[in-house]
Amino acid sequence: MTSFRISSKLIQAAILCCGVCSMAFSQSFLTELQSEHNPIKRSNMALTFANSAFENAHDFYGKGEFDQGDAQLENMTKALNECVASLAIARKARLYKKAEMNVADLQRRMQGLLDDIQLQRRGWAEQTARRLDEIHDKLLEGVMRK
Repeated sequence: MTSFRISSKLIQAAILCCGVCSMAFSQSFLTELQSEHNPIKRSNMALTFANSAFENAHDFYGKGEFDQGDAQLENMTKALNECVASLAIARKARLYKKAEMNVADLQRRMQGLLDDIQLQRRGWAEQTARRLDEIHDKLLEGVMRK
């Protein structure tokens, strides 16, 4: 009985550690992202981070770790919002187009992810898909405005 309790506590500690490390990584990356003064570099960094966060989310969902997958999708959304804000500062149409194409690819991949997730577990992923649509629309506005 005691060995069961010890292993249970170890598992709980490991899960907590993974969650904290994931949050710390996202916070440190967002801080690093915001500390970049060049908006062009910042937007490219944000796109790279968003793609990485999506891949991580896909892996977590595949393992059945939905909370970590949801957190990675939230990180992806934050990075894409930072990308849009950086592009507004940079004011270069070609950068909007690059980001728009990248987000369109993420939308396609997101639809594939939604197809793989059970209907009852899709809540956050569906909300993220809607947020991706909004971000994509903002980027299209930027492309058309220039």
